[in-house]
Amino acid sequence: MKAINNIINESAIGYLTNPYKYAILFLFSGIIITALSLLTFMLMNMSYVSATFNF
Repeated sequence: MKAINNIINESAIGYLTNPYKYAILFLFSGIIITALSLLTFMLMNMSYVSATFNF
């Protein structure tokens, strides 16, 4: 955890105040989780996805 905090503090995000810092981190983590969830759904339900989008 200390290494992650050092990376954040040394990046451009480190110069922001705490509320903005956490808002940006939650935004990007939400985007990543959403993308992984959609990819997992697509791979697990490939027959439904291919029938819907005519692949």
